Amino acid sequence: MAINQLTVRGFEPELERRLRRTAQAKGISLNKAALDLMRRGAGIEPEELQSNTIGDGLDAFIGSWSDADEKDVLDAVRVFEVVDQELWA
Repeated sequence: MAINQLTVRGFEPELERRLRRTAQAKGISLNKAALDLMRRGAGIEPEELQSNTIGDGLDAFIGSWSDADEKDVLDAVRVFEVVDQELWA
């Protein structure tokens, strides 16, 4: 995916306030807030944009698990790694 740049000038004070409010409310950069608002204004649905992206919904958990937490989770999901050969024969 190509990354393009665009400079936008002439923000009215109210538009700037709303852009900053959106960024603050969502905890995102002004750039991401501007892109979000432009996409919505253009009628581009989030699903269309997210199909090839990982997202950042779990970023708050990065580095927050202890070694014991990691072991518990890996033990709990190990059952999903087993292939039932009868279903694939």
